[in-house]
Amino acid sequence: MVHSKIIAVIPARFASSRFRGKLLYNILGKTLLQRTYEQVAKCSIFEDIYIATDDQRIYSHAQEIGAVPIMTSEKCLNGTERIIEALNITRAMQKAQIVVNIQGDHPLILPKTIESVANILKKDPGSVMSTAATLFKNKEEALSPHAVKVVFDKNQNALYFSRSLIPFSKNLDKTSFYYHIGIYAYRTNFLKELSNLQPTACQLSEDLEQLKVLEHGYKMKVALVDENPIGVDVIEDICRVEKQLCQ
Repeated sequence: MVHSKIIAVIPARFASSRFRGKLLYNILGKTLLQRTYEQVAKCSIFEDIYIATDDQRIYSHAQEIGAVPIMTSEKCLNGTERIIEALNITRAMQKAQIVVNIQGDHPLILPKTIESVANILKKDPGSVMSTAATLFKNKEEALSPHAVKVVFDKNQNALYFSRSLIPFSKNLDKTSFYYHIGIYAYRTNFLKELSNLQPTACQLSEDLEQLKVLEHGYKMKVALVDENPIGVDVIEDICRVEKQLCQ
């Protein structure tokens, strides 16, 4: 297989609406961002790991923990936009064939989950992007509109993402539902196209950015993994992370 340069980017915004400054919050002696970075650094596939931020405090902290920070604009609406801006201003990033986007607030994400997302894209030259999914543990979780579901074909190509329960089932106990994990890998040349894609009907209706890719006719792979990493959205989530770290 031809060697592909694969890099990781952790978009890191300070002004999170529900938990301001959460990436610098101390969790048992290390910041949330440091714990995420260290999980990414355990992966063997990355030639470089960047932290793209809009805040000097995060920029300085990234340097302290040995990461390579990139300062981006406060105007970026989401992590994908931040990565695209970082790509445009950083020549070293432009040499990569695949860019993996890891959310900074997943401090316990397993390296094998991250690598699975990159590798499934690497193996399929017809796909421009990949993501991850895992089986829901129970139907109550699956019924929540806050939990995004995904369905895919027999070759693990994404068919649709929804906040509704998909696929429809007459018997919930005999149907498998897959939870979408918000980690993405992109072909670098596609990231340049992505910023120019117009919003689409289902994307706006579901409020799910990834649907824009499917609606424009591109192929996205879905890596199936065995974990549902804890995301830190509110301060109460810190207790869940600490509990798992102490196990």
